[in-house]
Amino acid sequence: MKRPPFIYRYIIVGSILVFPPILSAHYGSIYLGKENGVLLGFSVGIICVTFACWKLYIDDWRDDED
Repeated sequence: MKRPPFIYRYIIVGSILVFPPILSAHYGSIYLGKENGVLLGFSVGIICVTFACWKLYIDDWRDDED
């Protein structure tokens, strides 16, 4: 599969690192309470960081060799 352009890769990784943890903490705190919502946000954040590191290092999205 062809990699997206360099700037789009960083926009994708940045949005993966920002939006899911914030939204999961927000909605988790509404439905599960403040403490459990923050824990849900941290848990989703760990998964997002793992995926972003996978894309950057294993799939080699850091290089600008397009």
